[in-house]
Amino acid sequence: MRKLLLLFVLLAGVISTTNVYADRFDYFWDTKAHDRGQIHMSYGYGFPRLDNSRFDFHKDKNNFRVVGVGPFIFKAEYGLTRELSVGISATYIKYRSDWQELRFDDFHNRDLWTTYGTVAEDLAIMLRFNYHYRVTPRSDLYIGGGMGYNMWTEEDVLPGRADDSTFNSFFKVPGATAAELTLGYRYYFRQRNAFYVEAGYGKSIVQAGFVFKFRHKNRE
Repeated sequence: MRKLLLLFVLLAGVISTTNVYADRFDYFWDTKAHDRGQIHMSYGYGFPRLDNSRFDFHKDKNNFRVVGVGPFIFKAEYGLTRELSVGISATYIKYRSDWQELRFDDFHNRDLWTTYGTVAEDLAIMLRFNYHYRVTPRSDLYIGGGMGYNMWTEEDVLPGRADDSTFNSFFKVPGATAAELTLGYRYYFRQRNAFYVEAGYGKSIVQAGFVFKFRHKNRE
């Protein structure tokens, strides 16, 4: 988690530095929010997570809960034409489920509530295409979809009892394929900075964040 946050901070620093010194080169801003040759990078957060149902095997247990962070969303996009763009979309999620079960304790000679759980991490990387069908100098309405690879890890949380060596949380592991299909909108409150919001199918139902637009070389 710390490595992911550090990566976001470093990328934000690179973007800020690029924006400051870009005027020294032969670049210009297009008059539209999206155009051929433009590069957009976005950072966002999604809500609610759609993977919570994978813990439903234990939802009826005592004090069951699911907590965590994500999905954090990063996207890099390149304009192929005034209508079409291609890019990479990456999402990261880390969360945990836990619950309590009554287990007999030899030392106390009675049943005690014992906590069990599962910690899961999900990293999905997808190739994504966007179709921009209403673009103005300040706004961009688009629909996008992508498909790629889903990398998932999980670890059981055990209380350290010798008789729990064969414990299994019966967690529903997702497949290796990741996909998303969303409708999105960007609004540029500055020439190179925008808010964005997307809704649809993905790691969450809704996501929102910031967009940074890079300069591109002047076309004759």
